[in-house]
Amino acid sequence: MERQDKNKAYLNRFSILLAFLALGFSLIYLVPVDQLTVEDELFMPIIRVNFFGLIPLILALVSAVGSIWVFNTHPRWQSEKASFITLLPHLTLPFIASLILAIVLRQSARSTIWWIVLLVGFLILYALLRSEYFLLDQGAANTILYSLIIISFSCGLFLIFTISLKNSDFRLLPQMLLIFSAAFFVTFRTLTIRLRTDNKMIMTLIVASLITQLAAGMHYLFIKPIQYGLILTAFLYALTVWIHLYEADKKWLYYKEPFIMLGITAMILIIISIF
Repeated sequence: MERQDKNKAYLNRFSILLAFLALGFSLIYLVPVDQLTVEDELFMPIIRVNFFGLIPLILALVSAVGSIWVFNTHPRWQSEKASFITLLPHLTLPFIASLILAIVLRQSARSTIWWIVLLVGFLILYALLRSEYFLLDQGAANTILYSLIIISFSCGLFLIFTISLKNSDFRLLPQMLLIFSAAFFVTFRTLTIRLRTDNKMIMTLIVASLITQLAAGMHYLFIKPIQYGLILTAFLYALTVWIHLYEADKKWLYYKEPFIMLGITAMILIIISIF
């Protein structure tokens, strides 16, 4: 009976959270495009902040706080006490996914494609929230499936985000700060799933810093946004997997998965360049 009440509370809270997020993302469509260029400069000329620029951050915070509210209904907390530290790994991707989706929608032209982007992005966010909820049950038999969903969708969001930034007119510093933040969140969540050590934060900072340096080096290169995004995403995934597979006495030739990923990315880049 108590478990049924928990499930009912979960469904009610999850529905409310999704409704709030859907409303928030949809309201971005009503923001006039010309209003997005009206800016008040803060700490000129390094960072520019305007009211509409805060919308993605507000939606990301709503997603994170709402996730805490939803995840508190999980049966796991019947046997142990819920804490912010325990929930933190499960909050990172809903936060960054909402932030990325809001930024992409804010920059996209208002058309039918805009609603398609919203639908696809919202479905990804829905899948991430559902997967994170079920991953709270560490002993469940289907955690591998939900882990694959988390890892694949997070890399896909990072790819979309980097392509969107390359298409934007953001200055170099804000772009690098956003890429570092996205790389940090995606890497941290992936390592918490795949790596069972206590130094995940240090490794996450190293990977995010390397990806940001690579992005800065390619910023002024004349490459297509999709090439830019593919390269960054491939190296993000390869570095994360290499950290997961690393062993002191293991030769680099045995790290097949990172090299396969880089090889596939290289072939895609060649095909894109030709056609």
